Amino acid sequence: MKFKVVNTIHVSGMDFGESLLESTGASLTNVMARTEDELIHCAKDADAVIGSGPVQSWTAKVLNAMAGCRIVASLGVGYGRIDLAAATDNGIVVTNTPDYCIDEVSGLVVALILALGRKLFSVDRAVRQKSVNFVPMRRKDIADVIHPVFRMRDQTVGIVGMGRIGVVTALKIKGLGMNVIAHAPSVPDPAILSLGVTPVDFDTLLETSDFISINASLTKSSVNMFDRGAFQKMKPTCYLINTARGEIVDQSALVEALRENRIAGAGIDTTVDEPIAADNPLLKMPNVILTGHSAWYSTSSDSPEFWHKAMTQVIKTLNGEWPLYAVNREVKRKWLQKWGKT
Repeated sequence: MKFKVVNTIHVSGMDFGESLLESTGASLTNVMARTEDELIHCAKDADAVIGSGPVQSWTAKVLNAMAGCRIVASLGVGYGRIDLAAATDNGIVVTNTPDYCIDEVSGLVVALILALGRKLFSVDRAVRQKSVNFVPMRRKDIADVIHPVFRMRDQTVGIVGMGRIGVVTALKIKGLGMNVIAHAPSVPDPAILSLGVTPVDFDTLLETSDFISINASLTKSSVNMFDRGAFQKMKPTCYLINTARGEIVDQSALVEALRENRIAGAGIDTTVDEPIAADNPLLKMPNVILTGHSAWYSTSSDSPEFWHKAMTQVIKTLNGEWPLYAVNREVKRKWLQKWGKT
């Protein structure tokens, strides 16, 4: 039997691990598909698919059309746009790459906290435009530009979501001497406390944090988690940092909160519209840092080690083996009966 593997996020010149397929005798079809109809057209007769949970919509309509598919192997950590229930109903295992870009994303969170907290971009603009030098004798000049700025060790960082990235982010922030609290209902309190982090409910996190870092997965319950009500509970000196998924934040509510000075600013890596639209109000706000979904990138993360990980999961399933990075584990028994080695 010759298997058909479809890569639906093909980028010219990128090595997704085609050579790894040689041992299975499978063929690889590279396409670029985004819409439901495009995904169905290219993947309906595939035995395995490489896709992306963050940028493609693997809906029930798409997954129901893939009767012979064993796996949807998603590149990246997120899989919020994959209908796991539909995949499970169809005996399809979904995988991600949970150990990907942990250091990169957590590092950007720390960078944004420091840049926003010290108002580095405001200071840089003032120095470039006014050629000012903020010596101690000219306290008013610096206060006019960056007041208020607080001592970082007196600040509290609230982390939403304590998966791999959230945990590493918390540890790095604690290394700066800052207080860290976390809201992560799916993680037992003792596990959070063992990191020197205080578990809190969502309202407490909103009301007491000086910085809030969103490191949660995109789920039905996290969509628009940060809405107008949430922003109204935050300190006016609080900064919001989102390196997770754009949909977790109600973007219109964020813009409104920034315009009305309900919060001090934001560091945004992910937006609902990607690439960000030219008329997006966030582009003109001086207290917002935009990083264009670049948190994942480093010379180490953008390497064959990462791009081949989805293919290694595909190969396991073609060999009738349960993959390491399965996220819908409830399908395991059904999957092994349907596809596993006998």
